[in-house]
Amino acid sequence: MKLRILATVLLLGLAATGCGDDSPDTGAVAAQTTAPAPTESPTSTETTPTETIPTDTPSVDPPSEEPSEPEDSEKPAVLPPEAANRPLTLSSIFKSPDGWRDGRYDVADRKQATGIGGVLNGCGDSYGQVLELRLANNFSKIKLEFGESNSSESSEQILQVRVDGNSQYIDQKTVKLNQIAAFDLPVQKVNALKIILSLKDSDGCGSGEVEAVLMNMVLS
Repeated sequence: MKLRILATVLLLGLAATGCGDDSPDTGAVAAQTTAPAPTESPTSTETTPTETIPTDTPSVDPPSEEPSEPEDSEKPAVLPPEAANRPLTLSSIFKSPDGWRDGRYDVADRKQATGIGGVLNGCGDSYGQVLELRLANNFSKIKLEFGESNSSESSEQILQVRVDGNSQYIDQKTVKLNQIAAFDLPVQKVNALKIILSLKDSDGCGSGEVEAVLMNMVLS
């Protein structure tokens, strides 16, 4: 009887052991469930530089600016009738040699006389210097005085001044240092009036420069 009971207990134990092997391992399942999913590392992106392709279109230079008109102060002066009865200055001269200027000069016994002056340094007509006025037939007479500046290098030279109207001779005079000469000439129907200054061929020629001065030049 005891043997039968023991065999029964053994059989029940074996049965229980077999059933335990089929039960799932809950600890392993829980571990698998709670394990975090692996994270993927961010993929680095590379920027591909774009290639600039030159075009065949040629560059176009901007158009050059038109030359601007000279201002009134830069234009040669054609004298209007309103220029009458007042002393003329270098700005009234249509064309003048380089180096001539407005200023104050000592001439003979006149001190600080207002005039237009320039230096002459060669003898004869070929070394003459010309100041041209454009009268536009607006005047009937011109008056002017001239002489050698007291500060001229040479005291031996003779200053010669000739006046032409429309390329025709009108008059001519000469002065030495410490002298003053004057013109009072008709200029009716004269457009281009030229005052031609030179040093006369003489014994003193070549002895030095002379500063010629025109004074009190007035149209009427």
